[in-house]
This record gives sequence, C-alpha cells and structure tokens, in this order.
Amino acid sequence: MPTDYEKYIRTDEILALQKPPDQRVNPEELLFQVIHQTAELWMKLVENELQRAAEMIDRDELGHATHLVRRCAAVFDHLARQLPLLESMAPADYHVIRLNALGKGSGQESPGFNRLLQRLPAFWPHAEKLLARRSLALADVFRSPHKHDVLWQLLQAMMQADENFQSFRYHHFHLVKRIIGDQVKSLKNVPASALAPTTTEAVFPALWQAVNDLTRAISPQYG
Repeated sequence: MPTDYEKYIRTDEILALQKPPDQRVNPEELLFQVIHQTAELWMKLVENELQRAAEMIDRDELGHATHLVRRCAAVFDHLARQLPLLESMAPADYHVIRLNALGKGSGQESPGFNRLLQRLPAFWPHAEKLLARRSLALADVFRSPHKHDVLWQLLQAMMQADENFQSFRYHHFHLVKRIIGDQVKSLKNVPASALAPTTTEAVFPALWQAVNDLTRAISPQYG
C-alpha cells in the first residue's frame, strides 16, 4: 500500500520515467535521463514563479515578487551546479547514448528552456510599467538606491537571475565542449561553438546598461 507521501509525490510515476536497466544502451543512461528530467522540472518551477512574480509586480506587491525572483535565481544556480555530474560521464559513454538512444534529440529542443527564452524577456515590461507608475527612470533608482530600496531590491534580484541564467548557459556550453567538443555539429546540425555567444546574452539588457550609464555619469573619464 503506497504511503501518503508516495501518493502525493507520485513516486511510482516519476521513477517509472527512466529506462529500466535492461533497456539502457549504456549504464550512464540513468544519469543522463535523471539530470535532464529534473532540469525540465526546475525550469517548469521558474516559469511558474516568474508568472506569479509578474502578477505581484502589477499589484505593487514588490516584497514577495522580489522573493520569488530570487528563488528563480537560486534555481538557475542549482541548474549550473548540477552540470558537473554530467561532466563525470566519459565522452565515449555519451556517444553510445547519442548514437543508440537519442535519435535526433537535442538539448536545443528542451521545452522548458525554450519557454524560458521567451518568458524571461517578457518579464521586463512588468518592471518597466512599475517604473512608469512611479514616474521613475532606471537612472533614478541606480543613482539613489537607498531612497528607492524596495524597488532597488527587486531590480537586484532580476540582475541576479539574469547573471545566474547566463552562468547556466556558460556551464552548459563548457559541458558540451567537454563531452562532444566545440568543432562538431550537434544532432540539429548546429556547430557546438554556436553556443558560445549565447553565454553572455543578457535577459534584462536595460539593467546592465544602467550600470554603464551610472559609471559614465559619475566618472566620465571611463568613457
């Protein structure tokens, strides 16, 4: 008889989503599936929390919105930190999985990741409207962070989420380099090196520009 915990977490269903030992093309396939399946779950959580935070910003509930954005930042940090587990897999073992199990599958098809590529930039207009409601520009907040502390904390949480997302993409690129190399094409016929420029793509570019603008305004000699 399943326990209440098992029924609520639905452990039978979750643990049935990985290939049983007799169906694995390589012993490392369990690691490969677990890392990718859990990543999809974490990204689902981020998508949910971003939606909640956006609605809170629209209602001027900035304290809780900031809390949720920081949670998203923590999830991105967790996703980056779990990638070394995949780096522990020998490239030769990965290629067995790649050639005999993945088919044409590729991380570029991750539904969670592709939704985040859309959902994260869509979060910015909520912050923009918040600034407009308060008749503030980003420069005002960056120049006087203590005067606008609650808003400053929200923007800082957004920058941390952005930074951690970039870090996740950076670590993923280096995982690809380590396992398949950066000169070969992925299963979607895209060179792995094409991932490199994405590792510095800002989600909220206006925030990073505000830092540059502040430095130039205060210290013009930096140009």
